Amino acid sequence: MTNTRIYIGRLPQRASEQDVYRFFKGYGRIREVVIKNGFGFVEFSEVRDAEDAVFDLNGKELCGDRVVLEFSRRHPRDRDRGRFDDRYSRRDSRYGPPYQTPYRLLVENLSTRCSWQDLKDFMRDAGEVTYADAHKIQRREGIICFATRNSMERAMDKFQGKDINGRRIKLVDDSRRKR
Repeated sequence: MTNTRIYIGRLPQRASEQDVYRFFKGYGRIREVVIKNGFGFVEFSEVRDAEDAVFDLNGKELCGDRVVLEFSRRHPRDRDRGRFDDRYSRRDSRYGPPYQTPYRLLVENLSTRCSWQDLKDFMRDAGEVTYADAHKIQRREGIICFATRNSMERAMDKFQGKDINGRRIKLVDDSRRKR
């Protein structure tokens, strides 16, 4: 059985079941919504709907707070019962931990108000972002990694000289190919 259940992390205390239904409106038929203390689960009828929801809505605001969406992890004993899907255990930045790739850009002149989350959200229009960091090595500088060279080049073309929080950024190709 494929995984159609999504974990919602950082769910605000004030969020109701109706708020969760509204948040996922337009992403297919929802089988079940379960709200716990600070987190919850949503189960979709179709895998593709769940995938689209995680990809599009992860990091978006629900009741004023940014929520974290990822596919729910099944308990290991569920594997024996045939209810576990290894499909999402591959290295995929949308559903797992971040990882650096050779398709890397340095972001210079970054606003100090810009977090790595803001930078990642900003760059997602260019393609799949696998890693983002801001101000860790040097103040006003960030790093962004993409899954493919095409995504990195698209980001260079699309975002070079754009404003983030009032500062015009400069993107520098820092891919391993040039090293």
